[in-house]
Amino acid sequence: MFSIFKKTGWYIKKHWKRYLVAITCLNLASIVSVIPPKILEKGIDQIINKTLTEQSLLQLILYMLLVIMAGYIVMFIWVYLLFGAGIRLEYTIRKKLFGHLLKMDNKFYEKNYVGDIMARATSDLNAVSMTAGYGVLTLVDSVVYLVFILFMMIYTINLKLTLVSLIPLPFVVIGVKILGDKIHKAFTKSQNAFSELNNKVLESVTGVRVVRAYVQENEDIKRLEDSAQKALKQNLGLIKINALFDPVFRLTFTVANTIAFSYGTYMVFNQQLTPGQLISFTIYLGMLGWPMFALGDMVNIMSRGNASYDRLQNVLDQKSDIIEPLNPIQVGNELNSLSFNEVTFKYPNGEFNVLENISFTLNKGKTLGIVGKTGSGKTTLLRQILKQYNLESGNVLINNINVKELETKIVRKFFGYVPQEHILFTGTVQKNIAFGKKDATEEEINNAIDLASFRKDLTFLDHGLETIVGEQGVMLSGGQKQRLSIARAFVTDPEVLILDDSLSAVDGTTEKIILRNIKNLRKGKTSIIVAHRLSAVEHADEIIVLNDGVIIERGNHKVLMEKSGWYAKQYIHQQMLNKGGENK
Repeated sequence: MFSIFKKTGWYIKKHWKRYLVAITCLNLASIVSVIPPKILEKGIDQIINKTLTEQSLLQLILYMLLVIMAGYIVMFIWVYLLFGAGIRLEYTIRKKLFGHLLKMDNKFYEKNYVGDIMARATSDLNAVSMTAGYGVLTLVDSVVYLVFILFMMIYTINLKLTLVSLIPLPFVVIGVKILGDKIHKAFTKSQNAFSELNNKVLESVTGVRVVRAYVQENEDIKRLEDSAQKALKQNLGLIKINALFDPVFRLTFTVANTIAFSYGTYMVFNQQLTPGQLISFTIYLGMLGWPMFALGDMVNIMSRGNASYDRLQNVLDQKSDIIEPLNPIQVGNELNSLSFNEVTFKYPNGEFNVLENISFTLNKGKTLGIVGKTGSGKTTLLRQILKQYNLESGNVLINNINVKELETKIVRKFFGYVPQEHILFTGTVQKNIAFGKKDATEEEINNAIDLASFRKDLTFLDHGLETIVGEQGVMLSGGQKQRLSIARAFVTDPEVLILDDSLSAVDGTTEKIILRNIKNLRKGKTSIIVAHRLSAVEHADEIIVLNDGVIIERGNHKVLMEKSGWYAKQYIHQQMLNKGGENK
């Protein structure tokens, strides 16, 4: 249970001064809180003995006010420092977790669901934060505050009455030990069920249009209900165990108070105790409830925090297959050549090679077209260029330097990548265009808009560049998302522009405009265009045709047409379809 403090020891060690002051003030607050019953005891005994004077009453009131003021000050300090430490720990781990997620490769995201990661970054982090704040409070109070109260009961009132009254309390300790282990297991199961539910909700919300299109609302609700029922079952199990804590404490203290009042009354009648001492003892016994409750809360919080920290650490312990070089080579700011040298690749959990002995060289200022049927390995090839996987067979070279010898961020800075899935971020059109270059000038943004043939679309948007695109670009059409993504790549003016089938949602006329802009305004720059519509690569300096991960044809448009192979047949077929569409 206490291993959570060992796990978060790095944070406590770093902020030890904050914790020292907080715990010192917490203990001072505990000392201050045990003084009022003694003041009350003295006043009651003076009343009974008829020795209370106006001066002594004012003196007792003054003492009480001073104690209250001192308690308020030290309480403010420890609450701010201690709970602030918990919030800072949550911030620190969240920042560390997010940084870790950004460094992870594609293999990590294939293995971990987004909903599960979100659950760990929210619910689990909150549980760990509670441990660093409220957990420390319950630990200190269940020990130090308990000691202070017992000291006042034993040494200032009566040892025998204290021992008799505490007879039922060992049952609390036994109950806490038994229930603590069960809470850890139950909370882990509860958090796993919450992760599954979170992932299902995310999937349903993201795919709501598809669900409606296939009239699968009822089925989707049923799947969601199954996940919710599982989460409900696990949470009810956890609550059932938590619910056992309170009755144990209440029953124990009811018995303890009954014993204290009965035996204390007997001692008062036999003049072994004053009425004021019995009242103050009863108050102290009531105050003893908090450290005992704190003990139960401590077990609960520590168990939850332990389970949550393990879940977070499980993510943080996962390593990317892409290993950054210890002594990276400097490659300069220009990409003069990009080469594939007998590259063979299969996905981490795959059985077959997706790429087989791929070799080519793309020199600065040239355009490479990559075509082939669906599933031929086109996007996979681009992923090797962008260093998204650890390549085990063959080499990818930039300026004749293996990308393994280069920092990943340096490699990716060369490229402006427009993927098949057009990811847009909640915010304005302008912010989405300037995503890769925050300091982009108005002129640069306008040039990118023109290059991507997005200018005419702005006239249909209510607020132009300041239009909110909505979550994942929900306010835009497929073609608008595509052109906006292209503009985002253009604004960075990359050494190499990569379009991964990024013109599929635009009409033929717009495609020609964009391609003409690329050809005319990016002279001296390199481009890689992946396409199913072969007119998109017709102007390329070299075109490679992939089939099941193997290059089956290569050459420019003229050469490939003369070969009368897959490319020529597909090109003629598409041209006939286009003419047929125009005739209609």
